[in-house]
Amino acid sequence: LIPFFLSLLIHTHAQDRCGTVEYTLKLKNEQLLQESESTFEDWIQKNKGKTKKTNPFRIKSTYQVPIVVHIIHNGEAVGTGTNISDAQILSQLSVINKDFKRLNTDASSTPSEFLPVSGIFDVEFVLAKRTPEGLPTSGIVRTKGTQTSWTVNDNYQLKSLSYWPAESYLNLWVCNIIDYLGYTQFPVSSLAGLESASNNSLTDGVVIAYKAFGSADDGAFALEPDYNKGRTATHEIGHFFGLRHIWGDDSGTCSGTDYVDDTPNQANSTTGCPAHPNSSCSTNSMFQNYLDYTDDRCMNIFTKGQVTRMQSVIENSPRRVSLLTSPALFDPVPVANDLGIKTILAPSASECNPTITPSIEIRNYGSNNISAAQIQIKKDGILVETISPSLSLAPLESTSIIFSTLSLSSGTHTISFTILNTNGVTDGNPADNLVNQSTRIPFTQITPFNEVFNSLPSTWTVENPDQKITWQNATAANASPTNKAMKINFFNYEDSQGEIDVLLSPRIDLSTVSVALLTFDVSHARFNASNDGLRVLILTNCNSDLNQADEIYNKKGSALSTTTSTTNDFTPANASQWRTETIDLGNYVGQSKIQLAFVSLNDYGNNLYLDNVGVITTAFEDIALVEIISPSPVTCLESPSPIIRVKNTGTIDITSFSVKYTVNGGNPNTTLIGNVNLKTSESVDVTLPSVLLNTNENTLLVELLSPNGVTDLNPDNNIRTATTILNQSKQDSPLEENFDGDFSKQWTMANPLSGMEFQTIATNYKTSLYFNAFDNVETGDEAWLVSPVYDFSSLAVTRMIFDLSYHANPGANDRLRILASTDCGNSYSTLLFDRSGTVLSANETSSDRWAPIQESDWQNMSVDLSLLAGKENVRIAFVVTNDNGNNLYVDNILFFVISNIFTVYPNPVSNHAIYVTLNLPESETAELEVIDRMGKLIHSETINNASNQVVLLSLPNVSSGIYFVRLRTANRTHTEKLLIND
Repeated sequence: LIPFFLSLLIHTHAQDRCGTVEYTLKLKNEQLLQESESTFEDWIQKNKGKTKKTNPFRIKSTYQVPIVVHIIHNGEAVGTGTNISDAQILSQLSVINKDFKRLNTDASSTPSEFLPVSGIFDVEFVLAKRTPEGLPTSGIVRTKGTQTSWTVNDNYQLKSLSYWPAESYLNLWVCNIIDYLGYTQFPVSSLAGLESASNNSLTDGVVIAYKAFGSADDGAFALEPDYNKGRTATHEIGHFFGLRHIWGDDSGTCSGTDYVDDTPNQANSTTGCPAHPNSSCSTNSMFQNYLDYTDDRCMNIFTKGQVTRMQSVIENSPRRVSLLTSPALFDPVPVANDLGIKTILAPSASECNPTITPSIEIRNYGSNNISAAQIQIKKDGILVETISPSLSLAPLESTSIIFSTLSLSSGTHTISFTILNTNGVTDGNPADNLVNQSTRIPFTQITPFNEVFNSLPSTWTVENPDQKITWQNATAANASPTNKAMKINFFNYEDSQGEIDVLLSPRIDLSTVSVALLTFDVSHARFNASNDGLRVLILTNCNSDLNQADEIYNKKGSALSTTTSTTNDFTPANASQWRTETIDLGNYVGQSKIQLAFVSLNDYGNNLYLDNVGVITTAFEDIALVEIISPSPVTCLESPSPIIRVKNTGTIDITSFSVKYTVNGGNPNTTLIGNVNLKTSESVDVTLPSVLLNTNENTLLVELLSPNGVTDLNPDNNIRTATTILNQSKQDSPLEENFDGDFSKQWTMANPLSGMEFQTIATNYKTSLYFNAFDNVETGDEAWLVSPVYDFSSLAVTRMIFDLSYHANPGANDRLRILASTDCGNSYSTLLFDRSGTVLSANETSSDRWAPIQESDWQNMSVDLSLLAGKENVRIAFVVTNDNGNNLYVDNILFFVISNIFTVYPNPVSNHAIYVTLNLPESETAELEVIDRMGKLIHSETINNASNQVVLLSLPNVSSGIYFVRLRTANRTHTEKLLIND
């Protein structure tokens, strides 16, 4: 089940699954459908008397729904960028009000065969007229975001920036969301297809990309061309009222259902705007339906069955029916003697001190002065105190009220505040007189400790915001087959992508310790390329707000994985499928009020297990091998001296350790590293005695041993392997490389982690090199393409150009760096180029597998090489870092060298008559070539006995643009840039 509108940016994760899971869900849905149909029919029968005879699918009165539009912007002025204008917002409001009532002007475009089932949902969306506090509002809230772009996995952070109670408002967040055009939280309902909907009110609503919000018909708004008529909001609000995608999310099998009878069955989503009829599943598709994926201009219909389903939801779903009577529909009108509780000042949601002093802020929302009130407080439903404070509050003035102290035991308590009367009479507006606060007093955990989770400890807390799948105690083989651990069932968490669940520790006291280290075991297998995540946060002073916590651990996808990917429901088989994580808590030593929050992030992937959470407070040695710095992936040094980076991850200063290392599985060398003083969290680079490399590929294995002569606490981070290739190919001056011939002796393809490398592939440029990031699920994998060794000692190299083809996959950030080495490839210390994601692709995006098919699919990139002029033993490396995004292609690498061997003039030229001055040291045969910026040969001629002379090149049929004049002799190649400007 997929609750989100994916538009053209579709995650295929659920579509990859087949077999038991789909079959089980299908059986479950068929059973629920049968159970719900009777409820659905009962509802229709019950409401027959309320419908107009002229249209049995339109109820007697119009539903009114209050909307609050939260604009999450990046600090721009109103009407600029993400901070869209009021006019654009009102444009969107107009679109949805017309679309649902079938007043849209393109309703006439609905094919005649679908007109009998076209439906009208008589609903009116209005901007909220009052705030949750009861004050006047425009219904538009503008909030500067904490990041410049958002994905569905940022669901909680985004919505917590600005939220009004979902019981009274349809929250609509507009922001720079980059993975989808929009997504929605389904309503809580007994209707089939909604059984897994989240019950979390704090995330209920709709998120829409700011470039798909509003209609170009109403103004010159900066909208995506295919999504510029406001139909993203129509689609998403359809989800908000319980509609499923019209094709039934069945991955093209014609077996899915949207639980509506009058929408034709179709195999899959429809994109673009095809001509009608468009056949699917042996019938004409209703691709004009708002719940398909067609372009905005192609959408124009809800069906009567969809309207009936939406009516059932709006009249029965808890946070949908309450919208119909929301106070936000009406302008605030002050009444006499209206004293309200504005906020609870104390207690908060979590308190460290069991002795609290309750307090609230009250406000005069009425039309007259307030001088007296009676207010009571209850603890867990039992009356504690009633007070009658003397007041002097003019309208809209506020004051704080303090109650007597309360003593609370460890655990969760409910504190209730109620205004009983105002000015000695019944309060004029009882709606703001009662407020409840659930507060938790954590248990205190003495250190050191190790929680093995044989069961869920009563001192730990599980927070389950959506009231669906969450942390549970389960059998998970580790040291023993019957081992118990905490589990989050991502495998079956299908309807809540981006949902979090929290496992919260007791309060931990580190006030009397000098060192502290957190350790825990984790086990996780990915489902294909899923990116389920785990964060570990530190809450201080019992603050329950995760957004204010310190993050000390964050891994997802391949970084979190501890074993190979599987499409089966994962349970660890043995200890080898676990990994122990260690984190220094030194920054919290001396504090007595910290808590650990283990926060899982659902990507509908595979199960995650957590075990053996402990805090060690005794001194210990732990050393980690952070990186093998040298030798690099490609070098020409036969006997390099390896350089490694070592970090002290323990709590004791390290003065010595040993390093054991081998090359290609040969006899190990062991070196004692002494005379160091490596303090906690410090790193040091260590140079080892040289090793002997073989020609071509070599494997270097390095292991750290015996810090301070004792056993390392965590040996899992002491071993690393690196692959290096010995290639001594040299060129006196750089030649153009188009990869159409045999380049393997000059250019080297390598991967230091033995992962995916660059590959050759046929493109519209004959043969190109590409990196298959689309299929590479190993995030962080690096592929290297390394040049031969160049001698620039007598050359003035200026720049390098190359052709790049790449379309970013939204939400992924594949990275391309170009590095330079001046020591033959032993180290690459000069960064020449560094771009990633949409910046690398010049804002071109695609969620499909990318491949160039025409010249316009390529970018011509330029890299400044002036820093390398005069250098010897130069190597250039193209380095791709994988983020499982999209395929990246490289071709036509060309270097520019300044030389007095030949000169091209005039430059630029306007009459197509070009002179080339030759100044060769000796007479020889030369080839003069003119090529365009894509590497195509435009002109070629042979000059016999060339030496000191001027050659005229006439290019009458060449259009304006950038070209390159290249001189080739038996011993040299030189290139000059030429601009033809008619």
